[in-house]
Amino acid sequence: MTTSAKKKSYSFSWFIVAYTVLVIIWGAWVRLSGSGDGCGDDWPRCNGAVVPTGAPVKTLIEYSHRLSTALYGLLVVAQILITRKLFVASHSARFWSWMTLLFTITEALIGRELVKAGLVNQSTDVSRLIVMPLHLLNTALLLLSTVMTAESIKYGDRARARLPSASVSRGLFIVSCLILIITSGAIAALGSHLDPSTSLVSGFSKDLSGDSHLAVRLRMLHPLLALTTAGIFLVFSLSGIFKNIRLHSRWVSLFGYTFATAVGVGILTLGLLSPLWLKLSHLLMANVLVIVSSLCVFHALRPESSENPQ
Repeated sequence: MTTSAKKKSYSFSWFIVAYTVLVIIWGAWVRLSGSGDGCGDDWPRCNGAVVPTGAPVKTLIEYSHRLSTALYGLLVVAQILITRKLFVASHSARFWSWMTLLFTITEALIGRELVKAGLVNQSTDVSRLIVMPLHLLNTALLLLSTVMTAESIKYGDRARARLPSASVSRGLFIVSCLILIITSGAIAALGSHLDPSTSLVSGFSKDLSGDSHLAVRLRMLHPLLALTTAGIFLVFSLSGIFKNIRLHSRWVSLFGYTFATAVGVGILTLGLLSPLWLKLSHLLMANVLVIVSSLCVFHALRPESSENPQ
């Protein structure tokens, strides 16, 4: 394997990471713009046509998202072929490229279910409380796989580190907190979409009203979980509980700054009653947090020999 081929493969893999985020953000725009039923309940075709013509804007928005995901699938397959050519069967880059394909397929199946079951736009079907968090969690796993693939291409030849049990338990605690925040974030987004607030007072009253949709009544869990987690992480950091986790201090700092920024954008989104641009910004920061978390996981498992894990 030439150094040039490895560099090109690494750059291509990080292009896929960036494109993954773009597809996720565009998918959110489909929901926020009310275009989720732009192709009716037809999938993979659009209103009975392979290529819709003379269609309204919402159909074009939904159809363009489908095209972007189809292109994404081709990129993922190309990545598998590249890693197959460059690395031996046991190499982690090949494993994670296949995991990326797996989560791409499950993502497509979840998207199909949303369309076929009519779980889009203003649907109040309670099953959305399950499908939406599952959808967001799957995108997080997909993004994790793309990052792990990219880093494996460049650093996968490093020796795998054996983590102390304390590091494993602390790492699992952080991951569990992030999963709770991600799943509750999907419910909060659904609640705000179904019943947007005109003021903080009216929003809180809706949250506490027994007549509100369950997603509306549960949406406050997300900011409460995020703020509580931020407080726990701060206390742990100041008390040195995370000090012995096997990860270089620069990755710990990057995670901390990213998490704090995501929480800050979330607070701003809540305070300004969730304007569209802030909803998308908040989702973008959530994806950046997943990327940084993935980098932390990889470099904890395969640290540089010259590093002194903190």
